[in-house]
Amino acid sequence: MKSYLKDGIKKIGLECSDDKIERLLIYFQELLEYNKHTNLTAIRDEKEILEKHFLDSLLLQKLISEKKGKKIIDIGTGAGFPGMVLAIFNPEIEFTLLDSVGKKTKFLELVKNRLRLTNVEIVNSRAEDYINLENRETYDIGLCRGVNRLNVILEYIIPFLRVGGYFFSQKMEGTEEEKEAETALRLLESEVVRVDELELPNYKDRRLVIQIKKNRETDLKYPRRAGVALKKPL
Repeated sequence: MKSYLKDGIKKIGLECSDDKIERLLIYFQELLEYNKHTNLTAIRDEKEILEKHFLDSLLLQKLISEKKGKKIIDIGTGAGFPGMVLAIFNPEIEFTLLDSVGKKTKFLELVKNRLRLTNVEIVNSRAEDYINLENRETYDIGLCRGVNRLNVILEYIIPFLRVGGYFFSQKMEGTEEEKEAETALRLLESEVVRVDELELPNYKDRRLVIQIKKNRETDLKYPRRAGVALKKPL
């Protein structure tokens, strides 16, 4: 698996030290072991896990480097994708990995401790419950690889971003969610500034990364109370 991972990273156009490769592989092995008793991913093939979780996460690396952010939040991180992978790759950046499912954050704590990651904070909470005046509008970059529609995700993540910060929304090709999210973008004082078309290095599955910039402070009424964004999207 080591050669497969190294080759995939090279195909993406990234350089990676042996130490980071070893850390990613330890994370990968912990995921395989934990997945035997707790369902973290439905994918069982080892190469497919590396491709569709680890390498897929690293498709964001160049965009993160381009923005030079120092504080990143990954909402609905699940088993740590893309946040944990990128935290291993970027030890100089502070990452908050947020998920409401306890079994997932318990696994992430295990990985954090095993790898002695000092740049990672694991939070077991809903975004609506976690946000407060101390962490509101403090992050440079927001990430979310979740299955929710863009108009729902925006309400969760934009309030965490500082003015001028960016949200990178990873989507499958052709979802055309930007039009559906026009009202949410307007109400949350944000705009789509770029859409990058990327692909997995070996499987060649297409990916879109919708780059959204926050232009002004978010009204304090957002996000609405837990569950409302999902039931009544902006």
